[in-house]
Amino acid sequence: MATDKQYWKSLQERDGDEVFLREMQQEFPEPSQEGTGGWSRRGFLRAAGFTLAGAALTGCNRAPIEKAIPLLVQPEFLTPGRAVYYASTCAGCAAGCGILVKNRDGRPIKLEGNPQHPLSHGGLCAVGQASVLGLYDSLRLRQPLIDGKKATWADVDTALIAQWKELQKSDRSVCILSSTVTSPTRRSVIDRFLRRFQNARQVIYDPLSSSAILDAHERTHGVRALPRYRFEQAEVIVALDADFLGTWISPVEFSTGYAAHRNLETEAPHLSYHVQVESRLSVTGSKADQRYTLPPSQMGPVLTQLAVRIAKAAGTVTSWQAAAESPIASRELDEIANRLWESRGRSLVICGEQDVTAQVLCNYINHLLGNYANTLDLANPSLQRQGSDQALQVLLQDLRDGKVGALLIDGVDPVSELPEGEQLAGWLQRVPVKVSFQDHLDETARLAQYVCPTPHYLESWSDSEPASGIVSITQPAIAPLGDRRPMMESLASWSGEAASAYDLIRENWRSNFFPRQKAPSSFDIFWDQSVHDGYAVIEPQSPQPKEFDLAAVHPAEGPAAGNSGSLELVLYPKVGMLAGAHAGNPWLQELPDPISKVTWDNYACLSPATAARLGVADGDVVLLKATSGAGSAQEMELPAFVQPGQHDQVVAVALGYGRSETERFANIGPRWMEGQPTLGENGRVGKNAAPFLELRDGALRYAGRSITATKTGRQHALASTQSYNSLSVPTQGAFPGWEPRPIVQETTWAALQQNPKAGSDGVSPAREDLWPQDHPSPVHHWAMVIDLGACTGCSACVIGCQAENNIPVVGKDEVRRKRAMHWMRIDRYYSEKASAVEVAHQPMLCQQCQHAPCETVCPVLATVHSEEGLNQQIYNRCIGTRYCANNCPYKVRRFNWFDYPRQDPFANLVLNPDVTVRSRGIMEKCTFCVQRIQDGKAEALRRGESVNDGDVQTACQQSCPTQAIVFGDRNDPNSRVSQLANSGRYYRVLEEINVRPSVGYLRLVRNRPAGTEENNRG
Repeated sequence: MATDKQYWKSLQERDGDEVFLREMQQEFPEPSQEGTGGWSRRGFLRAAGFTLAGAALTGCNRAPIEKAIPLLVQPEFLTPGRAVYYASTCAGCAAGCGILVKNRDGRPIKLEGNPQHPLSHGGLCAVGQASVLGLYDSLRLRQPLIDGKKATWADVDTALIAQWKELQKSDRSVCILSSTVTSPTRRSVIDRFLRRFQNARQVIYDPLSSSAILDAHERTHGVRALPRYRFEQAEVIVALDADFLGTWISPVEFSTGYAAHRNLETEAPHLSYHVQVESRLSVTGSKADQRYTLPPSQMGPVLTQLAVRIAKAAGTVTSWQAAAESPIASRELDEIANRLWESRGRSLVICGEQDVTAQVLCNYINHLLGNYANTLDLANPSLQRQGSDQALQVLLQDLRDGKVGALLIDGVDPVSELPEGEQLAGWLQRVPVKVSFQDHLDETARLAQYVCPTPHYLESWSDSEPASGIVSITQPAIAPLGDRRPMMESLASWSGEAASAYDLIRENWRSNFFPRQKAPSSFDIFWDQSVHDGYAVIEPQSPQPKEFDLAAVHPAEGPAAGNSGSLELVLYPKVGMLAGAHAGNPWLQELPDPISKVTWDNYACLSPATAARLGVADGDVVLLKATSGAGSAQEMELPAFVQPGQHDQVVAVALGYGRSETERFANIGPRWMEGQPTLGENGRVGKNAAPFLELRDGALRYAGRSITATKTGRQHALASTQSYNSLSVPTQGAFPGWEPRPIVQETTWAALQQNPKAGSDGVSPAREDLWPQDHPSPVHHWAMVIDLGACTGCSACVIGCQAENNIPVVGKDEVRRKRAMHWMRIDRYYSEKASAVEVAHQPMLCQQCQHAPCETVCPVLATVHSEEGLNQQIYNRCIGTRYCANNCPYKVRRFNWFDYPRQDPFANLVLNPDVTVRSRGIMEKCTFCVQRIQDGKAEALRRGESVNDGDVQTACQQSCPTQAIVFGDRNDPNSRVSQLANSGRYYRVLEEINVRPSVGYLRLVRNRPAGTEENNRG
């Protein structure tokens, strides 16, 4: 079937690459054809231990022995086998999202978003979902160290108290270097500790810095503060290099607000207009209605010219006639300015550039538009980023000069995260007292005399104030798994005020927060309610901003003349890795990047045109060499990755890789692959790109540095999932040898207002039917609807599913062999419009087909249909023929090739006991979280009620920040899923083959005027 707009997952698919076509036509290749090992099928099976003789001799197929330990003294609140939930606060990053901790028999096994939390509203990102695995990391230090040797806390306290007494007499400074501290109690303990010294200070820096935004507001409003961005109130959004749906500041909070103003399934549907200007293709850029690609050096002129137009509309005269011209066409910039002006007070302009001049211009535009106190709240600011790059620069100079007597490092790894990490390691040798509070030996902790490990946030008390007036509680959900101590307890002990973290927090809340709330009459009631809810809303106490200072505004300069043939470097965080604090988490390492779909590596992203000019393809190693700046490392080798949608003048590299704690992943995977080449430099995953950062003019800069890229002639294979599981068909069509099906359907807002079914491909199910009727579902018929317009591709659902269903990590080599085990994947499709690349994200999971092809071909009835509409997989029957996978049109069934043994039994504590841990040789797939369905029905039976809509939520649905996934009972006409199935936007993928899936989708809608889309069909 011909379509005017074509979708493709990769450039190889778009161009009909011969290798791609051959791989797609041979869906189940022999192992010798899947990699470079040269294994025959028989040799592979022998090595994998699949032969009958091996099974008979070794008993390797024997089920593991499980021992039941009776609970002789049962606590009143605990029923064995039933989950207990604790409200708490996520500490995966500084965003401070509210969470519910699922605890089974005394151990946390799953994190959910707290739907009542006023900041995150029930969403939870991939990092937050995966942070539960960090609790069971055997590399975490179990006790303090002195000079690298195990010690007791008494030894540490005795030694350090003596050091503090000496430093009180010295003129050398005592400094605490930390990331943003959102805990008000910890801040007060730090202040009391530092007051004991004549020359002491706390320096805060964020590895993903927003320091320029705070500095700009200090210039324009007189307060160094980060405003709360209210995307839910913005009708027009213009973002410049700010990936607010992916990694910028508070993506869960922003995604929730963004989706709230782009909701088409309400009585009064509305769709905000989103313009994205960026250098590389980001998660946020993939959702934009209008997207422009520019190098970092051109962002300032765009802001300047936009400010000129807004000022003119406001009747303000500027003298910026000589300002640099914008690379965006004047007509298009006029259109953007007009939209912003027409939505005064309901628009929002944001900038992710680490440049104070650019941020001041951004403030000026928002000021002229009247956005402050509407879409930007500066009176009740965000406290999620408080770092000062200027203070960091001063501290580094003091370390260089040997002026620091003691350095206490908390929550950061400056040796790995800062541009002068190698030099910093040398400067630290001259500091007499070095204390690290890390719970593992990162590059900086290895240099400290005293390592005082802090507990995981799930095993300790803490608090948080991510936004002024919203205070949250972090409570332990498990007894401590080692002899660790919270930082605030250590500082209190060293100050002669020894107290537990619980007592310190409770006393701080009694003194400072209870007087600022209005509901409970006693502190005990207030405290108990706050612990139960996980948060409290109190009267904020923030410095009030002053009148806007127009004298602070200046036009941004145009790009400087660069070296001939040079490119501009962009360093960025990935959704899973961020700045690298979670590099040791294998769930996040194996999570496909939402855009590139590459796992287990970072790489040099190049546009197709630039890659062609350099003569490189995916996996070709390129040498990146800096031609400007004063960073310590001037060159680095990385594999290339060809990325559509990126500016031709830009090379983009992800931060957070090359950490020492990833050395353990070098040989992850099946035992027979041991001894193969390691993943990266020194056996680490990826390369550390932080040395290419620049700390210049009081700002940590991630973009704009001039570099050159040269092909080296070597190869480094990347583990990418972007060519997995294509749903297209191999016939001659629009593309050579490959005809895409209408998997994604989209339309425009203008067309949808005229026709509720705009964008439909007009395909109907086949009339012929091999089945006399659908499978009967007399009580429940479970179904799902996914809104493509709301899905951002953030992949929180992928990790949520992995945590809930005990899905194994398989390692880089297995991912390269197309053996990734994720039950849920996010298919990312590209399309082209007027030579620009557009993106559509489509979550794909088992469709629970009513006429399931997998059920008809299974010779042992391992896959059957339930009376509740579920396609069931019975593991004990499965013999691994893979016939079902061969016949699945959606490619959502997974064959478990190996046992994937967990070498660390400690990590098995994270496994969900409600879900079978599968052994090798069987098929597995999404089950609609059937264990949650059964639990919901049992709870309804206990209450003597029927299952209500919303009582059962799948793991993917529960974690979604934008509520793009809706699950429920199709037999209930009033359920949300039934209502959405009647929407004009509703369609089912591959409707024409008549498998009748129980998963449907709502068409993607872009906000464009009528006539701007060549084709409104998918």
